[in-house]
Amino acid sequence: MNPQQQPSASVYAIVLKLSSEFTAQIARPGVGAVVMKAVSAGRAPTVQELVALGQTEDFARLFSERLGYLVRLQRASILRAAGPFEGLKEGMYLCNATDEREARRVLEEDPLYKAGFIDREFTVRRWLIAI
Repeated sequence: MNPQQQPSASVYAIVLKLSSEFTAQIARPGVGAVVMKAVSAGRAPTVQELVALGQTEDFARLFSERLGYLVRLQRASILRAAGPFEGLKEGMYLCNATDEREARRVLEEDPLYKAGFIDREFTVRRWLIAI
């Protein structure tokens, strides 16, 4: 299929619930700033940076892997935005996908989802951009 025949992408919002352990690990002081600094530089934070802020090594390794996954999706113009809501119990991804099934895969392939830190029940909705 040539590019003119491929279906165009739509924008999907994925609303998800975070486990209490995930929330506890990312709520540690300084984690948000380290994540933002690393992602703005086009990379995931290192395991050492996260462990220095009090994350367990196992979680830091998984969280770093997950952020690397999200950075790769962003570079590929699949992920538009991602992050938690205030209170750190829920989060949202905005992604470009050709259909709902493709949008679901964005979350289902997230290392933290695979490890059980994101609830298996989530909502995927096509977003109709007005502006």
